[in-house]
Amino acid sequence: MIKGVSKLVGKMISLDDPSYRSFLELPKTETVSRLLLLVVGLGYGAISIASQASYISSFDSALLQNFLVPAIFILFGILTAFITKVGMAALLWAGSKALGGTAKYRAVSLVTPVALLPGLLGAPYLAGLGGGSVWVNLFLVAGIIWMYLVGVKIVQVVQGFSATKAYLSAGMAFLFLASIYYLVIPAS
Repeated sequence: MIKGVSKLVGKMISLDDPSYRSFLELPKTETVSRLLLLVVGLGYGAISIASQASYISSFDSALLQNFLVPAIFILFGILTAFITKVGMAALLWAGSKALGGTAKYRAVSLVTPVALLPGLLGAPYLAGLGGGSVWVNLFLVAGIIWMYLVGVKIVQVVQGFSATKAYLSAGMAFLFLASIYYLVIPAS
């Protein structure tokens, strides 16, 4: 079961249309969706721990260094993944609704954790790792583009849109996301 699901998710990440339909037809789609979200959250947490290693090692207590503070980072990583999923699903749903989509938010939300997996490529940038190196910036750009392409597939399959309509819908969602990011993140 796990091997089959991981293979299916791998196909989804590689933008295979039929795999998105198969994912939605799984008997335990909700469980798999939650597990994917947990994996993304653990990834966010692990990257945060790596970026704050010197801070974590500054605690005198071994319990704080080795368990409590890393556990807090992991919990915040999971919370961040959940908030990101809710926001991204809402944007994809709203963008597709604006173009006549009829699927419910829940259907989009179930598949959205798959789109967050490539977003892990941008996590080192967001965690401040790499000091603005070219590789970190390239990973960020690749992660965003890949997330966009997965978002297109989600909208295309869930809403039954043509490719053009799905690209436009996901584009509107990502444009809105970029504008919010621009407004919220202070200029350096």
